[in-house]
Amino acid sequence: MTALDRFSPATRAWFTGAFAAPTPAQEGAWDAISSGSNTLVVAPTGSGKTLSAFLWSLDRLASSPVPEEPRHRCRVLYVSPLKALAVDVERNLRAPLTGIRQASQRLDLPVPDIAVGIRSGDTPADERRRFNKIPPDVFITTPESLFLVLTSAARDSLRGVETVIVDEVHAVSGSKRGAHLALSLERLDELLDTPAQRIGLSATVRPTDEVARFLGGGREVVVVQPPSTKTIEVQVVVPVEDMAALGESAGPVRGGSAAGAAPKASIWPAVEERIVDLIGEHRATIVFVNSRRLAERMTSRLNEIATERLHGPPDPEPVALDVERPAGSSGIKPDGLSFVPSSKRGPAQGGTGTGGAPWGNGMPVDGAGVVELARAHHGSVSREQRMQIEEALKSGRLPAVVATSSREPRNTPPKWIEAARKITRLGRSAMVIRPTSSPPALPARARTYSMKKKPNPHTRASSGGAPTETTASR
Repeated sequence: MTALDRFSPATRAWFTGAFAAPTPAQEGAWDAISSGSNTLVVAPTGSGKTLSAFLWSLDRLASSPVPEEPRHRCRVLYVSPLKALAVDVERNLRAPLTGIRQASQRLDLPVPDIAVGIRSGDTPADERRRFNKIPPDVFITTPESLFLVLTSAARDSLRGVETVIVDEVHAVSGSKRGAHLALSLERLDELLDTPAQRIGLSATVRPTDEVARFLGGGREVVVVQPPSTKTIEVQVVVPVEDMAALGESAGPVRGGSAAGAAPKASIWPAVEERIVDLIGEHRATIVFVNSRRLAERMTSRLNEIATERLHGPPDPEPVALDVERPAGSSGIKPDGLSFVPSSKRGPAQGGTGTGGAPWGNGMPVDGAGVVELARAHHGSVSREQRMQIEEALKSGRLPAVVATSSREPRNTPPKWIEAARKITRLGRSAMVIRPTSSPPALPARARTYSMKKKPNPHTRASSGGAPTETTASR
């Protein structure tokens, strides 16, 4: 019996029509999950981990009747440490749900009606109230929102949960945020007649036994980790000739103020120019930085550099912009000054294209206006703006996004967890199964750039460098 033989005819028909064959990670996961075991799936990005966790649950939902008690309808709980990832999963579930419904119609089988709901800090109040009365079959949330549900009257809507899926488990295990999530999972089990099956997903996690112990909470966990030949060749790009010269005096103080500090040489101008070059060499680029403030400043500088390259050097005298700055974007200078004279500015200014389209492939309309090469993406950007930015990046209308790791724990995690987080960021440069991905890493400080003679056994990057400030990836 193959792994697919365990599914219902409708689910099997959809999968065989959409994919050639299951990946090794999916086969191993379905064997363990279908037996009811708590499972930790560790596999490279692009190997179908999320589908391996969800498809078995969706098949059970499609094959079993809806509980008579409406508040017991929620049977699958998905927890993601990142709000953006939760939104992606909700969007990606539409394909299998639609495919299973269509396959059921073709096979003259009962058509399932599976509802998916999401709750995070962005969820409107009316949707939260609706969850209290009629919960969805699949509930997608974050650790913090799960805690709020469990400590309110809405917790009764989780009494029917049978499966809990924890994605990006390496991002929370071993941290205070992970301890908080572990407590919430135990509280959830106290509500249930039978403890829910737990499924953990991670692209990069070592040591696996530590993470499996965190996931199971004292229960036995089956680890599915098929052999992988994927390697990451980190290209450490140093855009200056001498890192040791950084911080030295760069000349006299401007304006003649004796009280002012002398300007010092900085690596940032060279880093910004190099990132613009990398964006031009790839279809889509994600620039990871370490704070929201840096994300906004970096976005502003990338757009300024792209505009200057298109229109030439800035005007001798600054010209005030006569347009409003778009919400959630740093496509223009924060001080309200423009590199482009008013005569050259067009309707593309501030990220507005023709027909109300917010982006134009990094180029202004009719060759005029401020070039919006990148936009900032972090937790302070509104939900609507984040969704527009993600869709624009995926469709190719936006060349780059400057992002942070949303809601990272403020405490210092163990070194192996921090290394796993960095490697996972680098893995975003190859969201498909391929032998090697080669993302560039740009060190922002001299003290963070060091070559180690002995490689870290927990991070299998081919480069020994340790740049941690800025990472650009395809």
